[in-house]
Amino acid sequence: MAGDIPADEQIIVRNVYAQANTARDDDSDPVEQPSPVDESTRVLHCYGRVSIVSPTIAASSPGPDASGATAIDAGHLDGIERLGLAAFRLRASADYQQAKQDRARSDEVWDWDRPCTDVPPPRGSSGGTPGTGAGSPRQPHSPTGSHSPTGLGTLPALTAAPTDAQAGQPAGGGGTGRPTSGFMEGSIAIGVVIVEGPTADLQFTAAERTKTVAEIQNGLSWYATTNPAADLTFSYDIKVVRIATAPDPAADDLEARWRDPAMSQLGYQPNFDGVYDYVDDLRDIHVTQWSYCAFVTKYPLSYFAYSSIGGPRLVLSYDNDGWGPDNLDRVFAHETGHIFGCPDEYAASGCTCGGAWGRFATPNGNCDGCAPDSVTCLMRSNSFEMCRYTPSHIGWGRGVGGNPVLVQSNFGRAGNFEMVVPSAFAGITHLWRDNDAAGFPWREPTQVAQASGRIDALTMIQSRLSTSGALEVIARIGESLVFLWRDGGPTLRWQSSVHITDGVAGTPSLIHSRLGRRGTFEVLVPAADIGLLSLSRNNDVAGFPWSQPVLVAANLGHVDAVTLIQGNLGATNLEAVALAGGRLVHLYRAQDGLWRTSTVFAEGVTGNPVLVQSGFGRVGNFEVVAPSATGGLVHLWRNNDASGFPWSGPTAFATELGHVDAVTMIQSSFGRHLEIVARVGDRLYAMARTSDTFQWLPPGKIF
Repeated sequence: MAGDIPADEQIIVRNVYAQANTARDDDSDPVEQPSPVDESTRVLHCYGRVSIVSPTIAASSPGPDASGATAIDAGHLDGIERLGLAAFRLRASADYQQAKQDRARSDEVWDWDRPCTDVPPPRGSSGGTPGTGAGSPRQPHSPTGSHSPTGLGTLPALTAAPTDAQAGQPAGGGGTGRPTSGFMEGSIAIGVVIVEGPTADLQFTAAERTKTVAEIQNGLSWYATTNPAADLTFSYDIKVVRIATAPDPAADDLEARWRDPAMSQLGYQPNFDGVYDYVDDLRDIHVTQWSYCAFVTKYPLSYFAYSSIGGPRLVLSYDNDGWGPDNLDRVFAHETGHIFGCPDEYAASGCTCGGAWGRFATPNGNCDGCAPDSVTCLMRSNSFEMCRYTPSHIGWGRGVGGNPVLVQSNFGRAGNFEMVVPSAFAGITHLWRDNDAAGFPWREPTQVAQASGRIDALTMIQSRLSTSGALEVIARIGESLVFLWRDGGPTLRWQSSVHITDGVAGTPSLIHSRLGRRGTFEVLVPAADIGLLSLSRNNDVAGFPWSQPVLVAANLGHVDAVTLIQGNLGATNLEAVALAGGRLVHLYRAQDGLWRTSTVFAEGVTGNPVLVQSGFGRVGNFEVVAPSATGGLVHLWRNNDASGFPWSGPTAFATELGHVDAVTMIQSSFGRHLEIVARVGDRLYAMARTSDTFQWLPPGKIF
């Protein structure tokens, strides 16, 4: 079951034992080394000196490997460190992994009959649980339903879930103070407070404490390994608090009955303000960007799991109602989604498909009650999967995917570089290079079109339809093409996307041609099966209608990517290079409007090719770059001054980058340099070829 046991985790104990399961060429025991964390690993979980790490390069391990962890002497560790180590060992056990494979009710839609969220009282109000105490605005909107706990008394009436107007507000401040959980990236401190009572039925065994920590560890590992670009590290404070308060299922505020004495025992105010203070201290002590706390208890609860959207706390019942302790990891991950801005998506929550949720103010488009095609998602069902909306709800903006696209615009005195690239999980990252400033700095990476979900590939131009020049983008989302644009000023606002057509694949290419009075937009895109689809937008007609796609170049078979220009070799000629089966093929459309394949001029390439007509030569040579299948990039060029238009190359360069996923290229106004941005994993690298020596300069990371 995908995501149940995040793969390839390892255990490290700093200053006690080295990386406990370092790969070795022999069968000897792990050796002791100080501070073994290095650039080949990233820390996912930190329990004092005990760290759980994941290699930065994916491997094929089926799950956590505790082969070396068994050699660690826990006697050298404190209580938090021992719990972190014991939880890791449990997750690495065959029984635990089998239980995850056989987990009950997997992928079922959450059957809770109401939202599992509340709105926390404002800081400084000394409020009780939302909706139950004086000064507290709302009842917890939390799950119950057909598997609700027994013996809890009458459930209070529910009020409405947070409104669309409240969605997307700064998190964790209760209306004031600094946000505690604005978006799920970077370092996060978590306080796990296990609250026990005076009788055996309210207390946790040592195995249950370990199980609780292991389930939290497993749920958060899923987030961290699902999006490595988010660079998530979770630092833990674990408190086991035993209070003398007797349970009272009829209490007006079931949470406050055990929470307030627990906070008092921890040295904080015995009210919700104490929770705020504790969460603030977590962030300060662990020096993290964000923080929240999780209460786990066997005391009676109104609902077995609930949280505050935006923080600062979530609450879980250990028995996890009818879902059982083996599903605590997914329930914890679901409630953590709320902590970082996610709405519920199951229909009984009363969700709607509108609103503006989370960091990027994205609608709740996968709400089961209104979305015509809702899909499996952690916020909808018992599954380690995400719909296209959840990544933007939790604020994942780091990292890139797909193919970058670079243009030199007319903004700025020297003409800034404008670049768009699909974000790693949702929407588009837009950034620009200030060519008027010393050092040519890249500025203002911003996230746009997050509501579009994951974008697979795109293409961009700066059009000539206005003096200021709008940025025009065609994006592929699955098998669909959409169009969006940013005005040229003064607002520089990105507009919502508009659907164009379906049945597409690969990397598309868009140009603003010289055809028609104002110039048509011409698009080539690989068809989902074979060949290419050609379509155009008539910019001389009101409404700018798009034509129906026409299949061309079916003889190429399946095409992975295409790049398109309008050269100067004919008044109406369009020129293209397609990548099909690892080969680069030149094709063109002449004045009769028919597309013809010309020649195969390279093999052993991958990713996407980029074609430009340069200022070199009398007519202007064709310049092509593409990722090489063996690493780095290759450059080829066609001599348009010579008979037969011969191709030269390939010339390999930037091999130090290793495998390159995608590339973009322009010829800039800076000495006619060829300027390149390449994507390697979730990072972007820039390089250039000078026009005097024709040497490629070393690549430098820009994002």
